[in-house]
Amino acid sequence: MTSIKNSVILITGADGGIGTALVEECIRQGAKKIYATGLRIENLDQAFSKYENVISVELDVTDQVKIKECAAQCADTNLLINNAGVEFKVPFMAERSNEAALLEMKVNYIGLIDMINAFVPNLEKLDHAGIVNVLSLGALAIVKRLGTYCASKSAAHVLTETIREELGEKGIKVMATYIGYVDTSMVPEETKTEKSTPQNIAKGICKGIDHNESHIYPDQTTQDYIKLHPINTVFYE
Repeated sequence: MTSIKNSVILITGADGGIGTALVEECIRQGAKKIYATGLRIENLDQAFSKYENVISVELDVTDQVKIKECAAQCADTNLLINNAGVEFKVPFMAERSNEAALLEMKVNYIGLIDMINAFVPNLEKLDHAGIVNVLSLGALAIVKRLGTYCASKSAAHVLTETIREELGEKGIKVMATYIGYVDTSMVPEETKTEKSTPQNIAKGICKGIDHNESHIYPDQTTQDYIKLHPINTVFYE
């Protein structure tokens, strides 16, 4: 079973918000080593230089060459947390919405595909291997002002549900966490819905990992939603 304690963990998008909180929470819970990845190595070094067991790795999840280099450098990773994401707050019927949609898909969906494909050959050789895709309530419900973002997260949800059985046969646990509004720069200050702190989200995600949950709901907004709209994936051959 996958757990935080004693795991070697790679976290994408660790240079801010939930990613930074996840690194710090995993340290508190006894992770053996953490690869903290992000776009700017200087930001990572500044955030985590005080931790001996955190290694900064510069990574752009839209760059396949960098992803392959990262997989080679971090081959002892047994828990991959795909947290990197972007949100442009662009509705479909807006100027240049196609550009926003394309980049959101590249980061939030295609980036997951490339990261998973690069790391699976490593993960299947290791004990207690797992993948956690950090998704959003927007993967399950439509937020009108976030149309292109919801589409990318919905695609990531389908990806996660599709690979769970196949990778389970390889000994890799596949999990997804669905997050509501979080008090970060991605969420407007005027948002009236209750916002969770990144630290509480990180605690909820780690708790779900340790409880071996396929679907993790780390905040009250998502928990309330899922009670009314439980995930019920149907597969056809």
